[in-house]
Amino acid sequence: MKMMHSQGYTLPEILIVLIIVGIVSTSAFSGWSHWQQIQRLNETAQQLQRYLHGLRLFANWHNTEQRLWLQAGARWCLGSGPRTETACGANKRMQLLAPHREVNSVHLIGEPGFYGKRDVAKAGSIVFGDGALTWRVIISSRGRIRLCKTAPQQCQ
Repeated sequence: MKMMHSQGYTLPEILIVLIIVGIVSTSAFSGWSHWQQIQRLNETAQQLQRYLHGLRLFANWHNTEQRLWLQAGARWCLGSGPRTETACGANKRMQLLAPHREVNSVHLIGEPGFYGKRDVAKAGSIVFGDGALTWRVIISSRGRIRLCKTAPQQCQ
């Protein structure tokens, strides 16, 4: 006579598998969140760099002075030209609105800007980050625009 065995799993086996799946999914979510954070900073850095290159070309092409200003806040805005009470939104062509709400700590160091036909600039930098990571966009007096991913005191 042949004995029939049950074709299932025991409760302890199922619990062990669920615990393992929980641990793996928690670490995967943490890695995913960190990856998204880095992608938001990369995108913000690229948009800032493109905006500044365009502003430098505009100043050179029109032989004008383009000084930068910053409106801080949860949805920060970087712009050039005349600044009004409601600076963001008035002249969107000369402004960069924050692409991500999570990238919120932004401030200007110095008084950066671009000046006319000689393609020169007033040196300064823009620092931004999300609390854990900080980037710096550096504008040299010759109009060169560089990105630095390390701590601001290490960028020269």
